[in-house]
Amino acid sequence: MKKTLSLLLALVLVLAVFALPAMADEKPVLTMLISGDNNPSEVNSVLTELGNRIGAEIRVTMVSKTDYSSKLNTMIASGTEPDIYGVLDTNTLLELRDAGRLLDMAPLLEEYGPDILAYCGDKLDMPVANEDGHVYALVSEAGTYLKNLTIRKDWLANVGMEMPTDLDSFYDVLYAFTYNDPDGNGVKDTIGLAPSMADTSSFQHILAAFGIGVRDWDGKVLLEDGTVTTFIKHPRFLEAIEYLRKLYKDGVMDPDFVTLTNMQMFERLWQGQTGIMGFQSVGTTNNWYPGRYTFEVPADPSELFGFAYLNGAGAPKAYPDYKKASAVIKASCKWPELAVKLINYIYYTEEGQDLTYMGVEGVHYEWTDKENGKFQRLGIYTDDVVHRADGAFAYNSSGGYTKENAETRLMNKTTQDSQAAEWACATEWPYIAQVVEADVEYGATLKDIVKECFAQLIVTNGDVEAEYQEFVARWDEEGGLEVEAEATAAYQEEQAAK
Repeated sequence: MKKTLSLLLALVLVLAVFALPAMADEKPVLTMLISGDNNPSEVNSVLTELGNRIGAEIRVTMVSKTDYSSKLNTMIASGTEPDIYGVLDTNTLLELRDAGRLLDMAPLLEEYGPDILAYCGDKLDMPVANEDGHVYALVSEAGTYLKNLTIRKDWLANVGMEMPTDLDSFYDVLYAFTYNDPDGNGVKDTIGLAPSMADTSSFQHILAAFGIGVRDWDGKVLLEDGTVTTFIKHPRFLEAIEYLRKLYKDGVMDPDFVTLTNMQMFERLWQGQTGIMGFQSVGTTNNWYPGRYTFEVPADPSELFGFAYLNGAGAPKAYPDYKKASAVIKASCKWPELAVKLINYIYYTEEGQDLTYMGVEGVHYEWTDKENGKFQRLGIYTDDVVHRADGAFAYNSSGGYTKENAETRLMNKTTQDSQAAEWACATEWPYIAQVVEADVEYGATLKDIVKECFAQLIVTNGDVEAEYQEFVARWDEEGGLEVEAEATAAYQEEQAAK
């Protein structure tokens, strides 16, 4: 018996010795779930190059944006979620964390995520999933573009005016753009401002000039007594309404602003019907330029467009959505160090961002003027379909998790400079990172009340003050006071923790 046991133990040791090289040669595999509308080949140049640089085989499941959450939920329910994925639902994110299914990246960041650590710093505490120094989630800052007040410089020259700097000079420009034939065609076919209730960007700069920072119709302001509440309770709200009423009454603002869609608002600019647009320069001077404009435009957008700041105020600041997670790592990941290294490389380093956004340098593209973001695609990769099939613009559609990233580096100088200038004078507002439960319950209703209030007060022939008080009372009664109390407490708590 002892002899048999000894032989078995010897056999096990021999097998173990022979197995060691195989285990040592085992190539790490990392899996990812990524949302996107491109559908690259399962094996492609970008993924292969990325794996070589990280030291692992990278397997990616691509899911359309509309199907992403349902696909992820199915995988979570069956315990087959990938190593790296994003979570769009706050409750799901917190449930995963509390169930111990998310990796705490904090102990690994110094060695494997130095760029994450350097970029995020104290902001690592901002995501709702992170607490007490634990880092379960990373949140992208990509796409946090500010709105710009874009104005046609050629029209200004045609009517003999300068770029407006305050509300009075802005009104004068609107009047001239409406009544003084700014396009020089001898026909009254232009309008000063063509805003849309579909997007607060139309009104952000006017409101900011009154000290009211609003990024959306559910936007909040901080009152002098420390209360965080709806922006319609701002002490200067009715002043702003009276200004907008004057624009509407004097015909320098599109009378159809309530029903205009976003696309119709854009078309007013593209087709030369208005020379002013409250929208991010990423659209007006970059993505839309020159192709969207139906009139002849100069090669350099700075020759056509300039940017106004009324009373020195820029658009409201933009913050990431810290209630979600752009990337988490599952707790049972076999290669956690490499997973952190992969996220760090793709989303936080310039080299990794460029690879996963544009492709392999020298294969898919080459720089023609890197300092100014100019490059050209090579060979067969000038074809968009072929380019994307080989992995470009697939795994990092926003250009990275940093505010300046592969996407912003490819923007023209006019757009880059205008965004930087807007940030320099951006308007503050009381951002709250955590979930305000009353907002979840009553937010949709309250948002509708605010939109109705805003539009009606501009066009009404009735008693503005009386109608305003009725809207405020409705907002309070429909759950607004609960939102106000919870938002104020949450904001004060977050400020105290800074």
